[in-house]
This record gives sequence, structure tokens and C-alpha cells, in this order.
Amino acid sequence: MARATLPVDHSGGDTGPGENTFGFDELFFSRTDAGGIIKYGNSVFQRISVYGWEELLSKPHKIVRHPDTPRAVFWLLWKTIKEGKPIGAYVKNRAKDGSYYWVFALVTPIKDGYLSVRLRPSSEYFAIIEKLYPELSEKERREDLTPADSAKLLLSKLNDLGFEDYTAFMTAALGKELMSRDKHLKISEDGVILRFDQLLKVTHSVLKEAETIAEAYKESEIVPTNFRILASQLGDDGAAIGVISDNYSILSKDMHKLVEGFIASAQSVVDAINTSYFLVCTARVQREVLDFFVEENADSHEAAREQEMQLLRNQQAEYVAKAQDSLRDVSVKCIGFRRTCLDLDRLATGLEVMRVVGKVECSNYLGVKDRVDDLLNKLESFQKTVTGALRALTRMNGLIQQEADSLRQQSERAA
Repeated sequence: MARATLPVDHSGGDTGPGENTFGFDELFFSRTDAGGIIKYGNSVFQRISVYGWEELLSKPHKIVRHPDTPRAVFWLLWKTIKEGKPIGAYVKNRAKDGSYYWVFALVTPIKDGYLSVRLRPSSEYFAIIEKLYPELSEKERREDLTPADSAKLLLSKLNDLGFEDYTAFMTAALGKELMSRDKHLKISEDGVILRFDQLLKVTHSVLKEAETIAEAYKESEIVPTNFRILASQLGDDGAAIGVISDNYSILSKDMHKLVEGFIASAQSVVDAINTSYFLVCTARVQREVLDFFVEENADSHEAAREQEMQLLRNQQAEYVAKAQDSLRDVSVKCIGFRRTCLDLDRLATGLEVMRVVGKVECSNYLGVKDRVDDLLNKLESFQKTVTGALRALTRMNGLIQQEADSLRQQSERAA
């Protein structure tokens, strides 16, 4: 990935009053203990915060917290990293002189604490957050919201933007931030990130098709009940319809269990893609911050510089391995989803056979022909919906698995 030879603009162009910006080529990090006490950081962190090292080291990281960043963000952050998981978040910080600076922070658990790597945000998601955070912070103060309640409100806002959960948002945001950063630095596009970005679009289609099947099933659930009602009204003459109702009830129960598992299986594929995308992006950022740190001029406090470099190397290697494992997991989830699709297709075929038999058996019920035809047409509509959606899902699932295998092989060669 070749860098341009043009000089990088560190000014950031026009900035708001009191804003303290840093270059898109600059990455900074800080390391804390398990309680959030600063143990180390690089020179960009110190410079942008405007604190001296004696004022930063052994101090709580919240020393740079800005009141415009909702407490909900930190609640989500601490909840996630205490579970041993990484997280990405937009954060507005405040420097010692009262100026502010925005970052997209990647926080990962590390031995005896946490590592936070920050880059300068500039994507379309940042523009949304830049407006949302102050509004949410004001609401927290005005309504005296707990951090947990505020987090629910934040997640609700993200749902309105089309994200099913915070993981989906932070993954999409990190990918967009890296793409935007590459453009600012005039770096050639990252092919891996572009492919993952396309896969995210495919996963949205997967969930949409899966929901189509679930909705169609709900609409067809009433069919066996209506058949039973019709059979009881016909008495002994409705024996054939009664058999159809009994058979469909059996298939419907199997379908109910299968549809529930089907939705969960589709979601597992989407979750695996989000996890893999986030880990791949995290590994890239950690590689770049290590490269940046190596090239930085050492400050007077950096007697333990080599030790910190080794920590960064270890962390980067760990996340490369996690990214590769996650891509394998995508393939496994795709195989499981394909099996679920085949099971669902078999049941749909059974419904179609039953519908055809029912049409023949009920052809003599002239007095209730319209009602019988209406019920059988509903079965036909459901079967066609399922078959069409499954065809699309099989195609998309194959694409996802193929891309995951290709990305994993590329990652292993690069490593």
C-alpha cells in the first residue's frame, strides 16, 4: 500500500473554535491499567492533550474526557472491554487548555489493562455522531439519565439509522473511517476493506430475505386452523379437508421450529461477518500505529520504549490471528446456514406436494370451492415466497463463503 510523496496537511483545514486537530497520518495511543490509569502513551497523545507527561502518567484517562461525549459511550466501552472484547467508538476529548479534539478510538484488552489507539475521524458517520453526541449528553443532564438508560437511547438512535446493534455500527464506522483516511492521505484503496464493505451490503440482503420468509410464514400460520374450521362445518363430507388440515398442522409445527432456527442461523452469518471485518480493521490500525511509533522521535519519558513496542507487536500479531480465525468462523457459519436452507427447502417442497394433492382431493367440494381455493392459493403463495427467497439466499451465502475463504488466504499470505 504505497503512500503518496505529497506532504500531508496537518492543519485539517477550517476547524471550529477551540478545536485542536491532528494529521490524518498521525495515530496515537495510550495504555492504561485495568482501572483506567494511564501507564504509557506516545508523543501525539501528549501533544494533542496539551498536558505534560508528569500530568498524564498515573492519572485516570478521564482527565481528557469532554462533557459532550455521552456517558452512554463510556458505559458501553467499559462493559465491552471488561468482557474481554474490543470496541470502537467516536470520542470527543478535551485538552488541558480547554480545546477539544475528536477521535475514533479502538480499545482492546491487553495484559494487565487496556490499549486505546486513536485516529482522526472524517467519514459520513462522524458527521452524524458529531451532531448526536451533544444532544444526547444534554438529555442525560436534563433528565438525569443513568448511563445504562442513556445507552439504550443511543442504541435506539443507531437502530433508526439501520444498525441492528452497536457492533454493526462500530464495524461499519471503522471501515468507513479507514476508507476516508486513505483518501485524505492519497493512499491507494484498501482492497480488503472494500471487499468487506461490499459483504456488509450482502449481509443486509441476507437478513432481508430471511425476514421475508419469516413474515410469509406468519401470514400462513392461520391456514391449518381455517382448514379445520371448514372441515368441521362440512361434517363427514369434510374428511379429505380434515386430513389436509392434520398434515399441514404437522408440517407447520416443523416449519415453526425451523424458521426460528433459520433466522438465528442467518443472524449468525451476519454477526460473523461484522466480527471478522472489525478484527481485520483493528489489526490494520494496530500495524500502522506500530509503524508510526517506530518512526516517532523518542521523548524524555520513553525509557521503556522498546517494551511498549513489543507490547504493540504482540497485540498486532494477536489480532491478525483473531482476524484469520474469524474468517474461518464465517465459513463455518455459512455451511450451517446452507444446511438450514436445505431443510427449509425440503419442508417447502412438502407443502407444495400437499397443496397439489389437496387441490385434487377437494375438487369436488363445489359448495365451498372458493374458500378451499383461497386457502390453497395462500399455501402456493407461501411456497413460492420461500422458494424464491431461498434461491437468493443460497446464492448470497455461497458468495459470502467464497469471499471469506479468499480473504483468509490473502491474510495468511500477508502474515
